[in-house]
Amino acid sequence: MKWMRTLVLLFVVLGLWIFNWKLWQHLDFPAKTVSDGALYGERNIQKISIKFKQKTIIIEKKPHHTWYLTQPFHWPANPFALGKFFRILAFEKELPPKVEIVLEKSDGTEVTLRASERGSNVFRETGLLKILKQGIVFWCEQRLCLQKLSEIDQVDIILHRTQQKFSLVKNGNRWEFLSPIAIEADDDAVQKFLEYVISREVSPFIGKNSQKDSNGHVDFESMVAEKKNFEITMTISDIRRQRLCVYLKKKVFDSVSQRDVYLGCLRDGEAYFFVSPNEVFDHPLQSLCHRSLFPEIHSVALSYRGEKLFLSCDEAGKWNAFKLSEKETVLRLLENFDEKAVLLYLSLIRPLNVSEKSTLGSEWDGEKLILEINETLKFELGIMKNETYLVPDDKHYAIKIDHNLMPKLIEFLEKE
Repeated sequence: MKWMRTLVLLFVVLGLWIFNWKLWQHLDFPAKTVSDGALYGERNIQKISIKFKQKTIIIEKKPHHTWYLTQPFHWPANPFALGKFFRILAFEKELPPKVEIVLEKSDGTEVTLRASERGSNVFRETGLLKILKQGIVFWCEQRLCLQKLSEIDQVDIILHRTQQKFSLVKNGNRWEFLSPIAIEADDDAVQKFLEYVISREVSPFIGKNSQKDSNGHVDFESMVAEKKNFEITMTISDIRRQRLCVYLKKKVFDSVSQRDVYLGCLRDGEAYFFVSPNEVFDHPLQSLCHRSLFPEIHSVALSYRGEKLFLSCDEAGKWNAFKLSEKETVLRLLENFDEKAVLLYLSLIRPLNVSEKSTLGSEWDGEKLILEINETLKFELGIMKNETYLVPDDKHYAIKIDHNLMPKLIEFLEKE
C-alpha cells in the first residue's frame, strides 16, 4: 500500500505544477521579458510614474538614495512605502484595469507595465490596488523629518515679526543658547520640544492660493522672500550637517479642530500642513529656560547706592559674605548671613522677554543695581516703565525679568 500512497502523492504534486504553469501562461505581463532583479529591485529603479483614474503620481530617487514625491507636489517619500510597493508589484504580476506604471531604470531605459488585455480577475483585489486607491497618502512621508533625536545638535528659530533669532546648540549632553544670550537651556524642555517636532504626523496638502512658476511648480522662493507671509522659520541641523527647514504661518483656522493653527511647509517641499500651537514658538528663550539664568554660581557681587555685597564660595563649598560701604571704606565679614536667600532669588531670574536695548531709552525710571556673577558676567538691573530689565554688559539686548526680584535683592543690601 505504501507504493500506492507514493504514487497518489506524485500525481498530486504533478497536478499542482501543471496548474501553476497554466496560471502563469494565462497572465500576459510585459515584465516577463525583463529579469525580476532588474525590474523589481529598488536600487535599479530611478523613477516611478503611476497613472490611475486620470491622476498621475511621480516618485523620483534623489542623491543619497532618498525618494521624493515630485507630482502632484514635492514632498519626501516614505522609504517603507517604496519597499512595500516593489514587493507587491513583483508578487502580483498583474495590474488592475486602467493602470499604467512606468519604471525608469538607472541606465535611462524605461519599462511600461499595463493591465492585462484579457481582463483577468485573479489578482484584482490585492495590495497593489489598495496602494493605488490611497494615492499620495501612501507615498507621503508622514513624519516631519527623519533626523535622529540623538544626532540633532543645533536649532535656529527666527521670529520674523520682531526679527529675533534664537539659536540652540548641544554642548556635550547639555543644551545651551548661543543667541540672544549665552545661557543654559533646560535639557528636558528642549528634548520634549524636539520630540514634538520630529515625531509630528503631518498630512500634506496643496494651498489654494499657491503661485506656480513656468514649469508648473509652486513658486516657494517668492513666498519666503515676503517675510510678512511667514512669521517663523525653524532650522534643525544634525551632526552630519543635514538640515531641515520649516516655515510656519500663524493664525490659520482649521475647520476640523475648530481653532487657529500654524500653516507649515518644508524648505524643499511645495505642500502645506497644519501644526498645533506650541509655547516655544511664542518665545523660545522663555519656554526652554525653566532654570535660572545662572545655574552654577560660585561668586556674587551686588552694588547699589554706594553699598556693595560680595558672596563667594570656597573649594569646600562654604560660603562667605562681605560688605563694603563707601562711607566706611572697610570690608566687613558678615556673620550668619543668609546667602541661601540671595542665591534663591538669583535662581528665580528667568527671561520673560528679550528686546533690543535701544528700545528701553537712555535712562532708568530709578536707580540701577549692578550685578556681577562668577566675576565674569556683569549686568545692570533697572526699572523702565514699571518693568524690570536685566541688561548684560556690552550687549545689545535687554532681558525682562520678574518685577519683584530687584527690590528683594536691594533689601539685602540695605538691611545689613
